[in-house]
Amino acid sequence: MLHSVRAAVALLPLLSCALPAHARAPEEPPVGDVAADSDKDEIVVLGTRRAGQDRTLSSDAATQIMSQSSRSVERDLLTAAGAYRLSDALELVSGISNQNNRGGVMDNFAIRGFLGTPDGGAEYYVDGFLANRGMGPPRDPATTERVELLKGPAGALFGDIDPAGRVNIVSKTPGFTPAAYATFTYGSFGTRRVEVDATGPISATLAGRIVVAAEDSDGWRDFVQMERQVVAPSLTWRPSDAVRLTYIGEITRFDTLFDRGIPAIRGDANAVRRSAYLGEPNDGLTHFRNQRHQLTGLFDLGNDWSINGGVVWRSGTLKGLSSDQSRLVGDRTLWRQRRSRDFAVDDWSARVELAGRIGSHRPSVGMKGYVLDYAERWMRRNPGHPATGGNPYAIDVFDPVYGQTPPVLLPFTNNREQRWAGTLYAQDLWEATDRLTLGGGVRFDAYRQRILNRNTGGIGRTVDQPFNFRLEAKYQATDAIAVHANWGENFVLNSGTDRFAQGFAPETGKGYEVGIAGRWPGIDVAATWFDIRKSGILTNDPVDSNFLAPVGNLRSRGIEFDGSVKIGPHWQIVGNYAWTHARVDDSAFPTDHALNVPDHNGTLFALGRFLDDGGRGVSVSAGLSYVGDRAGSIERDYVVLPAYVKAKAAVEYALSPRLTLRAEADNLFDERYAQSSYSRVWIFPGQPRIVRLSVRVAS
Repeated sequence: MLHSVRAAVALLPLLSCALPAHARAPEEPPVGDVAADSDKDEIVVLGTRRAGQDRTLSSDAATQIMSQSSRSVERDLLTAAGAYRLSDALELVSGISNQNNRGGVMDNFAIRGFLGTPDGGAEYYVDGFLANRGMGPPRDPATTERVELLKGPAGALFGDIDPAGRVNIVSKTPGFTPAAYATFTYGSFGTRRVEVDATGPISATLAGRIVVAAEDSDGWRDFVQMERQVVAPSLTWRPSDAVRLTYIGEITRFDTLFDRGIPAIRGDANAVRRSAYLGEPNDGLTHFRNQRHQLTGLFDLGNDWSINGGVVWRSGTLKGLSSDQSRLVGDRTLWRQRRSRDFAVDDWSARVELAGRIGSHRPSVGMKGYVLDYAERWMRRNPGHPATGGNPYAIDVFDPVYGQTPPVLLPFTNNREQRWAGTLYAQDLWEATDRLTLGGGVRFDAYRQRILNRNTGGIGRTVDQPFNFRLEAKYQATDAIAVHANWGENFVLNSGTDRFAQGFAPETGKGYEVGIAGRWPGIDVAATWFDIRKSGILTNDPVDSNFLAPVGNLRSRGIEFDGSVKIGPHWQIVGNYAWTHARVDDSAFPTDHALNVPDHNGTLFALGRFLDDGGRGVSVSAGLSYVGDRAGSIERDYVVLPAYVKAKAAVEYALSPRLTLRAEADNLFDERYAQSSYSRVWIFPGQPRIVRLSVRVAS
């Protein structure tokens, strides 16, 4: 809404006045000019990592050193690439594929072919804490300092192990050097965005930061407007060089018309006009509210020993009505179902880790835990055929007429899920020789899960105490070339119930990767082979897509290439390619292909900066992303989402260090494509060409 944008604009002079007169915008050196601040920075950094980053929010030393296939996408590269969504950032790293976006109200992706649940989405972390357990709104880029994609078993995050990998989003934190800026953006389809960011010292030991962003859009889908606001205050207290405490808050409002996309016609995922909205505009906006409050601390004990820990509380609600596609009759009549959603989540997490050095060993031990309370209440009416007395609540996909009287809702799902989980873990990194490094970790989990079906009174319980392990090795063959091998196993608790109102067993997996990486001045390249098997992964039920069902087993194997090359003083090229062979061995499904996972995909992105000593000049960027054919449904009527190539480009002119103009275009050639799907009648089309103009003003 416009009043949200105006409110954000009004904050700019107040924030500028709160800082000393010599406040300046944070410097952004050319991409690739990265100075490692310690031996922990062996993970490849795409972009420029700022000095003084809060290490309590990121992965540990062992992960940084051993994760040769991992990548960290820094703030300046996120800006250059026009990363307005999490999926934009993840395009810069190999092995990621888009998944069902749950009507436009969540981020969802697969890593190396392994997806999260179609309803809950893939798990991702913010500052080392799981951020969407139960549910979480789409991330706003304003609060993000960098995005870490920690690949393979070595990509452990404070004890967590996943053979495929983890995404960790690192938040912006306060700095003791004053800085403030505001960015004003106007784009296609009535997009209006304001972003304000200010930081600086409050005292000699205390620094603060405030990030405010507001975005409104009329939307490129008919009737599907979007409103988003985020406020993120933070404080850092450094009473001495040995102590650092950081508070981060984040309050998000996200409102949009729930949108399931379009159906495939005779197997063609692009047959229907991509802007056609087939729900009911009168359903009104779906409202997502989320808040997070986090406190982390780092305590230097001396002699290379430290304690790192934190606690976070997150709560959120999702409420709204929708009219969702249920069945295609003929080639143009779409039956619909009426739904209401009333979800609520309350999530407490805490962790603490003791880490240090003993001779050639880097041991660490830690414990963590969480308490989750997640309520999921659905009302639904899925009308039958008129001959049986029902009303199909139908709409013509090529000539939609809105305003029908909606069917009366009936009780559907009403679950309350509670979890109590505690984890103990230990790991060690052993520098066996000058060239050989070995590592390993063990994790013990004790958990209890209780799901109450409020419709029937039935209670499902899951209790277990599994151990999981990981092993890793890295050999520095030359000063520039290293080889590595990692193996690990994991488990993940599954939420929800099946069509028989029964809960699900946890997801379990094992996998390994081997790879080679090379580093020369200005060049980082890596190739990795992986082979991972998981069971208990949830996907939409092939019998009734309104419910979830576990895949028997999913095996994904493939090879990934990532590279970053600096050409001369001005140019940086980032590229990646992945061949991902993700296959299901469950005969209940009509295809063995994993949903939305292409066999081939890759990205090439180039950035050139031509700035003088005063910070004035032109920057240009351009990128191409290729996504191959994918399974668009796993129901009996199998649909293939066809391959596509999408381009983007931008030009930026710094009139001075304080004033920058930017023009950018996403989907530059207006490619028609299907981005992702849930079923043959829920296919989300890719956005058309989007053009944005921005002005960045620094104080």
